[in-house]
Amino acid sequence: MKNALLKNSMNFGALCGIVIIIISLLLYLLGANSNWLNSIIIFTIFIVILFVGTKYYRDHYANGMISYGRSVGSGVLISLFMSILVAFYIYMFFKLIAPDELNKIFEQQEEELYNRGMSEEKIDMAIQMVKKFTTPLTMAVGTILSYTLWGTVFSLIIAIFVKKSGESYQQIMQEIENDINKENE
Repeated sequence: MKNALLKNSMNFGALCGIVIIIISLLLYLLGANSNWLNSIIIFTIFIVILFVGTKYYRDHYANGMISYGRSVGSGVLISLFMSILVAFYIYMFFKLIAPDELNKIFEQQEEELYNRGMSEEKIDMAIQMVKKFTTPLTMAVGTILSYTLWGTVFSLIIAIFVKKSGESYQQIMQEIENDINKENE
């Protein structure tokens, strides 16, 4: 059953990662610069695939029953596999596909700091610090950490709706006993 959980999580993690990468590329190519709208689209896809993937595991591998804990575990694993795939894309995007995008990010941050009324000297120091820690590699690592964290939070909520326990041994035995008593009457 653990192999099934791993297989299911890898499959749905890959599906989620590929869909998010395609959507991200499309939004980039279309010039959609609305970060909050992009985030809503990506997180909606993420949540839907987490739900569907965990429910699929329950219905196809776990005989229609899954505990809250295993449901959370399924979602976290899906998130982890998805985040690794997306992190690879993030790394390749900022390293090879569009390395100039990092400079655009730095320019946007510089403009925001300027609009807050910071002095030129403080802005230069802040931007130099940001440049040290904002590399394709750190962004990829941050992607793994953040998506796995968000996936854990979403999985804790999704598991409430996906968990499904079977009848307990006592309930089944009570029903059998009731059936026997009815036959004896």
